[in-house]
Amino acid sequence: YAREGNNPRHSKVWFTQHTSSDPTALARAQSKAGPSTFGSIRPKDFTNLRVFHANGHSWQKNTPKILDCWNERPTFPYLNVYSKDELSNRTYWTHFRDKTPSNLAYHLGEDIDPAAFGKLMAEASVILCPSTMEGFGHYINQARAAGALVVTTNAAPMNEFVDESSGVLIGASARGTNGRVMMGDGTEWDVEPSAICAGMDQVLAMTPYARQKMAQEGQRKYFDQLGYFRAQMNDLRDWLRQ
Repeated sequence: YAREGNNPRHSKVWFTQHTSSDPTALARAQSKAGPSTFGSIRPKDFTNLRVFHANGHSWQKNTPKILDCWNERPTFPYLNVYSKDELSNRTYWTHFRDKTPSNLAYHLGEDIDPAAFGKLMAEASVILCPSTMEGFGHYINQARAAGALVVTTNAAPMNEFVDESSGVLIGASARGTNGRVMMGDGTEWDVEPSAICAGMDQVLAMTPYARQKMAQEGQRKYFDQLGYFRAQMNDLRDWLRQ
């Protein structure tokens, strides 16, 4: 890459930033078109918090650590977890085989269509994204688009989407990659349950107004990036027509 003359065709790199679809757009469209079947979307409540987390099959979202935290803190706000991985399932039943949590609903293996998923994110006031690593960061970006207060890992690239003005950052320590990753170390991070709990304590210490303003700042930054992406794509098309 650093070798002199390594671009004989004089290729141009076009910086666009990263963008993702807004998952709530389809939900709002369906709610408007069929309110009797799809239902209405509840407004976000930054006083009585609704917390949301989804990881699908991914092991990178630290879902077991979230379950560990909620097991230790039964007074935390109500959390909906949507998961399909076996480690999270084992963790849930380790904690709750003999008791039913009062502040947690664990949805294992449920297939959610895009509109229903968008509705869940539209209604959530807090979305947990304590990732070990991210490929593109779509989940974090979609959480910002949904206007939720995002709680994510204080490490790259997660803290490139969310900073201290637009979300709550969770402490993490770098995990060695043992030469498995071409980019080297600093791409995978360990997040402890205590750090997730500390992040939620920070959320709970805020006023409802402060939570809402922070969530709105994250959403604003999402749309700023979306606007930048569109502008750069228009510039690219103009350049290609030359």
